[in-house]
Amino acid sequence: MTKRNTKASDSTLTGKQYKLSDFIPEFAKFRSNDMEFSSKYGNIDDNLYQSFKRGKIYFKSIKVRCTKCKHDKVRMNGVVERKLIFLNIGMQTCLVQLFKCKKCGATISTDLSSIVRLNSNITYPVTEHVIHLYSFFTGSLHKIQKSLKVEHNIEISHQSVENIILFSDFELELDNWSLSGYYIFDALWVRKDGEWWYLICLFDVKINTIVARSLVKSESTETIYKFLSKTLSNQKKKCITTDLKPEYRLAIDRINIDHQFCLFHTKQKIYRDINDYIDENNPSEEELKIITQYKSPIYYLIDANNLETSKTIKNELIDRSDDLPECIHEILWEFIVPYFKHLTRHLEDSNIESTSNKLENCFLKNFNKSTKKIYKSENGILKRFDLKLSNWNDDNAHW
Repeated sequence: MTKRNTKASDSTLTGKQYKLSDFIPEFAKFRSNDMEFSSKYGNIDDNLYQSFKRGKIYFKSIKVRCTKCKHDKVRMNGVVERKLIFLNIGMQTCLVQLFKCKKCGATISTDLSSIVRLNSNITYPVTEHVIHLYSFFTGSLHKIQKSLKVEHNIEISHQSVENIILFSDFELELDNWSLSGYYIFDALWVRKDGEWWYLICLFDVKINTIVARSLVKSESTETIYKFLSKTLSNQKKKCITTDLKPEYRLAIDRINIDHQFCLFHTKQKIYRDINDYIDENNPSEEELKIITQYKSPIYYLIDANNLETSKTIKNELIDRSDDLPECIHEILWEFIVPYFKHLTRHLEDSNIESTSNKLENCFLKNFNKSTKKIYKSENGILKRFDLKLSNWNDDNAHW
């Protein structure tokens, strides 16, 4: 009987070649658009092959070079299982291809650095989503945990969520900005490792966001001067609005920039000074009426809509100086007269903020009282603050 070689029909080889994306919809982006996948799952490079093997996600490097001798001749040397956490599909046991160097015998693993950090099992899309949740919501790590579980089938510990935030690569770009020259300066108390520290911040009025921040142990004049002089080096210097702390005033005087007192804090000071005088001296009813009579012009001076009105009220008070109650006389000569320009610069330039409300509102939105007392390290404070501020910038900053 004659033997013949019969070739198999080509039709048996032309069927669909199944890929990982056919079994797990999340991996559809592997199939058609690696760049689109990269934006969601990490910087997938052309050297990483992804598929589905033995019912598990399979990864293999396409080109391999020995990490020890740099030889590029290798052979496959089995697989190792590695548990990875993916967005939407949660924890998965993956197969990672191993290789053996033909020259030195070293074992090389497939490089997964484009989708997951070294020594971590949480893929980049998950870490990026955690950072987004923290910047968007109130910052509760337990709420983030719950959101991951309910919406994405991901279960990770409270500590893992915190580590993602602390060790994220996110950095708020505060350098190389062209600033407007109009600023607000203030400090926020934060608790670090059981002690109170100060998060000092400079807010650009026109950009409408914080453009510099630093965590410091004290609000000394020297500390504030160094912070402001460094931040405003080669920047426009028109005016800074602050509260009435003498450390702020002395530091700002040294950097040669105009200074506007916050009028809200000014009114608080006047109210407090008058009440303290009344509590300490127990004046008569007649004296109280006189104090009330002269208190009103003080507030009119502060609330004046133009500089001429404010000057007129000041001069009228000076002319009647001998008739003023002691507390009003002291406010006039120890505060209003020497710091009149600090109270009225906003009347000469409408770009100058008359209060520090914008910065205080930014503080309130990003670091409220319930969240600013719980941190242990400078990195933890600044990383969290920057993440929250990033979300603020998306909604409020004018670039």
